[in-house]
Amino acid sequence: MTDNTPTWTVYNSLTVAPLSHTVYSSGKEIHLPEMEYQLLCYFLQHPGQTISRETLMLAVWGNPPGLKTRTLDIHVCQLRKKLKLGSSLQTVFRVGYRLHLPTNRNEGEHAPHENRRKK
Repeated sequence: MTDNTPTWTVYNSLTVAPLSHTVYSSGKEIHLPEMEYQLLCYFLQHPGQTISRETLMLAVWGNPPGLKTRTLDIHVCQLRKKLKLGSSLQTVFRVGYRLHLPTNRNEGEHAPHENRRKK
C-alpha cells in the first residue's frame, strides 16, 4: 500500500477495517448498517473530542444544522449496545457526544483475529 491510509484502526476491543467497512468486537465480526458505521468512524477520527449534535448530523447524514430528529440518539444507542461501548461513548448534556479516549488505541496493519500475548 503506497498511501497513508491505515489498514486497521483499533479502539480497545474494537477493530475497524476502513477499506472493507468491517468491524470486529473482541475478534467477532459485527454487522453495522452504513450510517452506524459512518458514525463510528467519525467518533474514531475524533477521540476524546466533544462533538456537537449538529456537527455529527452534518458530517454523517449531510443534514443541515438545526434539524430536529432523534435519529442520532437512536444510532448512538445502537452503537453502545452492539459494540458494548457503555460509558466509553459519552453523552455530553445539551451539547453532543464524546468517544472517551481509549486506554489502548493503535493504528497499523494487523488482523483482528490475531492473539497477542504479553510475555
